[in-house]
Amino acid sequence: MSVGEAVRRRFVEPAALRLLQWRRDPLARLMAPATKLDPYPLYRELRGRGLVRSPLGAWVTADHALVASVLRDPRFSSSLEHQPGYRPPSYPPGDPRRDLPDADLLTMDPPDHTRLRRLVSPSFTSRAVARLEEWTARLVDDLVGGLEPRSGFDLIDEVAFPLPIAVICHLLGVPSEDQGDFRRWGHDIASSLEPQSDRAAERRTRASELALAGYLTELVERRRADPDGSLLSALAAEEQDGERLSHGELVATASLILVAGFETTVNLIGNGVVALLSEPGSWDRLVEDPSLVPGAIEEALRYDSPVQLTSRIATEDVEVGGSSIGKGQSIVASIGGANRDPEVFADPDRFDVERPDADRHLSFSLGIHHCLGAPLARLEARLALEALVGRFPDLALAGPPVRRRLMVLRGFEHVALKAA
Repeated sequence: MSVGEAVRRRFVEPAALRLLQWRRDPLARLMAPATKLDPYPLYRELRGRGLVRSPLGAWVTADHALVASVLRDPRFSSSLEHQPGYRPPSYPPGDPRRDLPDADLLTMDPPDHTRLRRLVSPSFTSRAVARLEEWTARLVDDLVGGLEPRSGFDLIDEVAFPLPIAVICHLLGVPSEDQGDFRRWGHDIASSLEPQSDRAAERRTRASELALAGYLTELVERRRADPDGSLLSALAAEEQDGERLSHGELVATASLILVAGFETTVNLIGNGVVALLSEPGSWDRLVEDPSLVPGAIEEALRYDSPVQLTSRIATEDVEVGGSSIGKGQSIVASIGGANRDPEVFADPDRFDVERPDADRHLSFSLGIHHCLGAPLARLEARLALEALVGRFPDLALAGPPVRRRLMVLRGFEHVALKAA
């Protein structure tokens, strides 16, 4: 890096960002430390303004109807190739990422997205996920059964982190001794969803991407040569109308399964339990009536969404909410803000385990990029919450939960719990 580049990154960009925050630019304010801890006051303000243009170049909205419209609209894409001046990443010879496609299911456009999703979808239907329930329930019993509520425990370290990483490793056929590596890689790579200003974090992300790509490349080769009962083997064997996943697509899909299905489920479990224990009477209602657990999970997804923001790029000139969005311009869609829109949800800032319309949330997105892993996330969260409610009816927070200071992924670093 040149001296000029170093000065720009370290001093000029942060100063410009602070100036825009002072001028109340919505996109800059989303990046402010205070907003990362509690973004909902800003979302409330943004909703009153509909669709707002930022000097940083993107539009921002927290309106439920507008967010839903953008997510469904085929004229908006999640692929960066529609941004003016976009260049695909390049890697040196020998780098396993050279063999991967430039996009994955989250960032592909049709017809490639249609073909890939058709091949992957059978492994994530509700019926396919239901076959995992017995194995996952045993795992949850082991995790929760080993807790000591009287002396206290950390929900994130003891349940919310180990559960989804174990499930994903089981799905992909990753040996148990490698789960620690997968947890670290997934944690680092998920941070790439955030605007990066920390150069050390960027280096960790790149190192983890390289390590994960190399590991999965070898694992895919093994599963093609020696299939087992894992999801990876099933994906390698899946064929429809003479089409199969290429080696690079398999590696990219396995990587996406890790990143998309790990941190988000950690956040869902952590955010949900904290909300339940913070709203008087909510935990007691689940203890009295465990059949409310599935609805409580939908309310947790609405009330404090694990993924707060997503973005789409206009592939042509489009009119949205009375504003003209030019081809190549981006819209930052606040899922977390849309999920608290009073036009859709009554008393939206209150957590209500019996909210009848909680499932109108947008936490799993809409349109062609609706989350394939939604049934799996719901299964893991339900089993975890049922186990905690069943074993610890007098569970309580043992101190203030510690938030991760992230903008896109909203969750906790630590949640100390104990039996009251």
